[in-house]
Amino acid sequence: MNIADDNLIRLHDISKHYEMGSTLVRALDDISVEIQRGDWVSFIGSSGSGKSTFLNILGCLDRPTQGEYFLNGVYVEELGPNRLAEIRNREIGFIFQSFNLLPRATALGNVMQPLVYRRIGYRQRREMARQALDRVGLGDRVDHLPNQLSGGQRQRVAIARALVTEPSILLADEPTGNLDSQTSADIMQLFDQLHREGQTLILVTHEEDVAGLGDRVIELLDGKIIRDRRAGEPLH
Repeated sequence: MNIADDNLIRLHDISKHYEMGSTLVRALDDISVEIQRGDWVSFIGSSGSGKSTFLNILGCLDRPTQGEYFLNGVYVEELGPNRLAEIRNREIGFIFQSFNLLPRATALGNVMQPLVYRRIGYRQRREMARQALDRVGLGDRVDHLPNQLSGGQRQRVAIARALVTEPSILLADEPTGNLDSQTSADIMQLFDQLHREGQTLILVTHEEDVAGLGDRVIELLDGKIIRDRRAGEPLH
């Protein structure tokens, strides 16, 4: 089922429950949220707030127990495993705290990797990866292995890898968690540049200063949205 919708993401009454022995854990509890194309939305919460579960559902890595998820007009819950994998590859660019780079592949090789599943020829993959690395300021590091790069440069490679498929959404999980303060500031400046270019960003973090750099901050607690505010508004 596809629907015409102005929202890039629409979640309605999403819940995710787990059974732990005789206890029912409500990791997410009736979450409803809409995100438009071009938005920068930060989800913030402490450990156990439901951030990771929410991230997995947004990224089509997990299915909710109940509720509806529409991504770019597509009803995600109806999709089989192969179509879900295609949606992840085409619609979502993932950026992880731990970078998740292939250690024996160059920066260029890492960025080319998602394009293999598109059946794009080698020369075109190589050119697209070069352009993505140029976009994040690493055009002079294409032949470097991850262990020859700083933490900030590795995260830039990870961002280029996420961008190379031209996804609808960049989904970033604690993207500055392994970086020092100055490198974190540089990475967030890059996110700001991408956002100004029209990229939709969804960032999951526990850091208020990082969350507040976007347009909108959604606070999670015990699997529920407790506040949805414009960035810059006071916490209380």
